[in-house]
Amino acid sequence: GVWGALLGACRIHGNPDIAEIAASHLFELEPNGIGNYILLSNIYASAGKWDDVSRVRKLMRTKGLKKNPGCSWVEGKKGVIHEFFAGDMTHPKSSGIKQALDDLLDRLKFHGYQPNLSSVPYDVSDEEKKRILMSHSEKLALAFGLLSTNAGCTIRIVKNLRICEDCHSVMCGASQIMGREIVVRDNMRFHHFCDGMCSCSNFW
Repeated sequence: GVWGALLGACRIHGNPDIAEIAASHLFELEPNGIGNYILLSNIYASAGKWDDVSRVRKLMRTKGLKKNPGCSWVEGKKGVIHEFFAGDMTHPKSSGIKQALDDLLDRLKFHGYQPNLSSVPYDVSDEEKKRILMSHSEKLALAFGLLSTNAGCTIRIVKNLRICEDCHSVMCGASQIMGREIVVRDNMRFHHFCDGMCSCSNFW
């Protein structure tokens, strides 16, 4: 709806004041729509308004709303589906996945990538934010996809939550420097990454 689109636009343009107005309407229309609370909290976090972040999280607790952990699924060899949770390095190939991700990020940084720390909605140190970003489930799924599929093959990922701005940037860059098409289905829409561009035109 209109209010949801406006809230999404506030995330893109960094406008927490209008975001609060849009969210208040959404809270009335969809009182249990946890995604609206999370998005407002993330907008506040990006603006460094940590008191407001705490207020939204307290409201979520009062309503009994809990955020699901980030989870991504990716297709490997022979069509086998592999599941990754944010921060979970228990996959049998976790060491290879970490190395592949580190190598990818080094190449991206050479081409100008810098971690988008505003994608971490927690009041922690910059180093901790970088650590959290590197363990997002879709990044782990991407690294596994690069490891387990042939060069040139499309990598297909499904995520249960909205893809964050930092992961979106990484997917764009990876599609270009690795010569791969990457398709990510998050809880909002399909993202088709090809040659450094996304089908959503960076609006989601």
